[in-house]
Amino acid sequence: MPKLDQAMEYGTIGAWLKKEGDKVEKGEVIVEIYVEKATFGIEAERSGYLRKILHEEGETVKVGEAIAYLADSMDEPIPEEKPAEEKAEVVAPPPEAKPEERVEIKASPRARKLAQELGIDLSKVKGTGPGGRITEKDVLAYAKQLEKERKEEEYELIPLSHIRRVTARRMAESKKTIPHYYVGIEVDASELVKLRQTLIPEVEKIAGVRLGYDDLIIKAVALALKEFPILNSSYEDDKVKVFSRINVCAAMAIGDELVTPVIRDADKKRISEIARERSELMKKAQEHKLEIEELRGGTFTVSNVGAFGVDWLAAVINPPQAAILSVASIKDKP
Repeated sequence: MPKLDQAMEYGTIGAWLKKEGDKVEKGEVIVEIYVEKATFGIEAERSGYLRKILHEEGETVKVGEAIAYLADSMDEPIPEEKPAEEKAEVVAPPPEAKPEERVEIKASPRARKLAQELGIDLSKVKGTGPGGRITEKDVLAYAKQLEKERKEEEYELIPLSHIRRVTARRMAESKKTIPHYYVGIEVDASELVKLRQTLIPEVEKIAGVRLGYDDLIIKAVALALKEFPILNSSYEDDKVKVFSRINVCAAMAIGDELVTPVIRDADKKRISEIARERSELMKKAQEHKLEIEELRGGTFTVSNVGAFGVDWLAAVINPPQAAILSVASIKDKP
């Protein structure tokens, strides 16, 4: 597992692009590695054959640990770790087990027959007959209870993707380490709607992309952070670190996954530049080609869920940032 970033300690196998036994050329990408929410293609350092894959897709591997063997031929032996020599251990013979006393189970013939048909252990059935005798009714009641418990335990396990695991870990960390409080306000977006309609043709001509509400919101947030820099900060070691650069994270939902690529120096960029950059980041996110540097260094996050018809959202702060802005849907009102 190569060290792809200064802070990297582990990487996750995203996808093997070659199978065991495939011929590989030098410089050819053979595997994709996930680090945080970024994807890296790892190239073969030399030509040869992919002799053995040591870690399957989805496995997390420590930096420096082998993930596969590349060989000159498929006949080349694979290095194997020698097992540690086991010391002979003298074990005293176990004491002779005393024969277990057989406990007679009181049950009616019909109860025994039914239990045998249903595969029920009579020793687990509580008898309600005379002297604790197990009746056919007791066996039926026990079978019904087992069926109920089985249905209650039925569920489907859905494995999480690497990105969803990272998101879950970071959101849990945020809620645990950052005190959250929420302030909400309803605003008149009439001028925002008009401005977007006015700028759409100009931005399409300059940047070749369609202007979205996100682009205008990111620009407005960046200008507001310039006026109120205390929100463009993080809390570390009993001190507030106020950032000089305004790097806005644009939260993007890609299928069931959430990524937050960074628009750097958003306060200094024209709206057309923000629109083009956000569009490019969105495309890379959809293709799982975001680089790790495009996901790091954010100082504030914007999460726009208006497209989903949401009226209000209590977003979780993107650690270690100090705040987040969530934007809901725009609706016509009399």
